[in-house]
Amino acid sequence: MLGVIIGVGFVILLVSLGSGARAEITQGIQGLGSNLVIAMPFKVELDINANPMQQSSPVLSVNKFTMRIVEELAKEIGDERSVGVATRKSAYITYKNKRYFTTINGTAANEFYIRDLKTEEGRFFNEVEVDAAQPVIVLGKTIVRALFEDENPINKEVYLKGRVFKVIGVQEEKGKTLLIDQDAVGFVPHTILMKIFGVSKPDLILVKAPTPDSVSEYVELTNKVLSRFLQKEDYTIITQEDALSFAQDITRILTYLLGGIAGVSLLVGGIGIMNIMLVSVTERTREIGIRKAVGAKTRDILLQFLVEAVTLSVIGGIIGIGVAILGSALYEYILKLRTEVTPWIIMLAFFFSMLVGIFFGVYPARKASRLDPIESLRYE
Repeated sequence: MLGVIIGVGFVILLVSLGSGARAEITQGIQGLGSNLVIAMPFKVELDINANPMQQSSPVLSVNKFTMRIVEELAKEIGDERSVGVATRKSAYITYKNKRYFTTINGTAANEFYIRDLKTEEGRFFNEVEVDAAQPVIVLGKTIVRALFEDENPINKEVYLKGRVFKVIGVQEEKGKTLLIDQDAVGFVPHTILMKIFGVSKPDLILVKAPTPDSVSEYVELTNKVLSRFLQKEDYTIITQEDALSFAQDITRILTYLLGGIAGVSLLVGGIGIMNIMLVSVTERTREIGIRKAVGAKTRDILLQFLVEAVTLSVIGGIIGIGVAILGSALYEYILKLRTEVTPWIIMLAFFFSMLVGIFFGVYPARKASRLDPIESLRYE
């Protein structure tokens, strides 16, 4: 049964890991905000069948986004609050004798509105502070715990790139997505970030549509404005649905691949059952002869050995399901990886374990049922 136990256990465990990864990615993309349109300064096709050689690299591409494009887009849409920017840099944040290396997001004052973010303490910076490039910062909970421990961080001063920044808010806790801590981030006005890092272009342009039905309209408006200033190969516009669909395609293929690899173990387990049953037929030849001599029919012998094979595989399948559930719990507890053991994969794995017993039990059962009773009784 060991082969079946390992096969069923690994099929369920690996598929549950793939399902958990898909759920984590979905949650992460949805956590970006609602009805979001994102413009990126490079060309990329969100198609798993696309030729990667025909796509430009984000590292090699020249960022041609400007703040003028952002202003024109806000005019075209007619709502400045719905159009924002984001520039990401990595740096140390220092408080007293402690420091934390993290991602700093340079954003507009409407970032929390566009991405549906909330502050747990304090507030987010306003337009006046952005326009004046004020050194104010909003911190994620992970940074607060690392730097301040039990202290209240509001109105405390931290250092970023040699500049003093005043902590004015703490972002509401969001947790981790695929081991990426969404609370290990700081938000500062994009004007001060560009100034201290010596950059003049935003990394992303963000647009929030008022309703899900208006997302496609806002994509067209964004494309209309960008095409005035840039060539088609200079930018890509995606929506949350685009990113979600692409991520789910990737994780679905990964899940099938992992399940297929684990299925090989199940196949090996089935071959093991067949071999054991063939040995059993040989060892019990006299028993088969006696049964036939006292009236057992061919179908009785066939059914006997088939039931034994199926029983082995079903018991192995049940134990394998238990091993998979325990393994999933250990994965979540020790490695902090999300898993999803769904009823359908348990039923599918159990069905296949039973099918393995039937498939690999038929040949030994047929061989046993066709033995000649006279020859069987003579067998030593």
